[in-house]
Amino acid sequence: MFSICYGTIGRQKPKTGKHPLGSHNYQSPISDLPSSASQSWRLLTFLFALANFLEVAVVAHFVLFTPAFLHTIGFSKGEIDAWTGPISALAFLFGIWFVPLWGVFADRYGRKPLILRSNYVEVLGMALAALSHNVWSYLIARALTGLALGNTGLMYASLTETAPRNRVALALGLVNASAPLGGLAGGLAGGWLVSEFGVHALFGVDAVVCLLTAIILTVFYRETFQPRPTPRLVAMLAGALRAVIESPVAVTIFVVSFISSTAFFVAYPYLPVRIGEIVGERAAPGMIGLTQGLAGVTTLLGSALWGALADRAGHRRLLAVLMALVSLLWLPLFFAQEITALAGSWVVLNAVSPSVSSLMYTIISLNVAAEKRGSVLSMIYLPMNLAFIIGPFGASLIARWLEVRDVFLVSAGLALLALVIFVANVGRTRE
Repeated sequence: MFSICYGTIGRQKPKTGKHPLGSHNYQSPISDLPSSASQSWRLLTFLFALANFLEVAVVAHFVLFTPAFLHTIGFSKGEIDAWTGPISALAFLFGIWFVPLWGVFADRYGRKPLILRSNYVEVLGMALAALSHNVWSYLIARALTGLALGNTGLMYASLTETAPRNRVALALGLVNASAPLGGLAGGLAGGWLVSEFGVHALFGVDAVVCLLTAIILTVFYRETFQPRPTPRLVAMLAGALRAVIESPVAVTIFVVSFISSTAFFVAYPYLPVRIGEIVGERAAPGMIGLTQGLAGVTTLLGSALWGALADRAGHRRLLAVLMALVSLLWLPLFFAQEITALAGSWVVLNAVSPSVSSLMYTIISLNVAAEKRGSVLSMIYLPMNLAFIIGPFGASLIARWLEVRDVFLVSAGLALLALVIFVANVGRTRE
């Protein structure tokens, strides 16, 4: 995608020219409109931060409490080990194919309907999960949420073009910082709800939260969009993919992001399983919620610390340091035999790991050419989505053939591989 809002001031006529994705005539976006032409960037930042906060708070429950759901419907320990990874990956396996399409649809029809699409899909997924009493209906609910992928990149692109240039970093940082707060609130609330009322009640509450989020965005998020002639969707899709492939910065960061994200998602779905192994099934939901809640706190603190250091130390230099730390911080999780050591190691890891992704996205945002930025940012989560397919499936094999804790050792190796590739190709991250 190449723009957010299309419109005119007074009687100003739109420019016409050759479309970047084809030979059709089109009305080019007026990129120099003041942000008030569509919506206050401050209000837009608040709305997106709130939506991101609530989405992270509820969607993470599908990963954190899938073992609890499987236990509730009568699965054995071996069956839980085998099913947890594939179920976690299912939404991404189903939805990843549509991610590039959401970008080109947004370029044709506007970003608001495509962002709202994700929220209303999550309502359906959570409601179905709340009503599920067998693994097959739960699988359908999980797969449905795959159609919600791709909204965060659209939010980032909207803010990048709506906020003043000297406020873009602030706007993106506030939206990004809402995620760990969502993890904090969602983890604590989710653990308590499952312990007190059961996992089905949790998903019912999640469905209501998703519906409220969708209504808030529907009412308060305004987007000025004037339909315009565009090339065929196939041509737009090809152009969006070409914008990524032809950018050395995007290709390099996408590859490194995929490997780094795979390292995280190999272990993430099995953290609840490992906690259950140590404390038992009855105590597991509360401990899972507490562990993830504390991790949300350290993620927020770490994001603030590393974000403040980034401009002084240099984005690439700091990214290399953090990636090295992450590769080492996976090891205590592998060796942990008590819940305090396991939870403490996870909390410390989350003070560093999320900032690795944030710095990668910052490097892309600041270094990709302006005419490619919208297309690249719309697919910025594609490597992470792909990693959430490969990682859990691989982890399920490790959990079945070896031990659950071995997934942390594999994560350490993948994190180190990502570091080596980044250092070897750091010159390609400047455009």
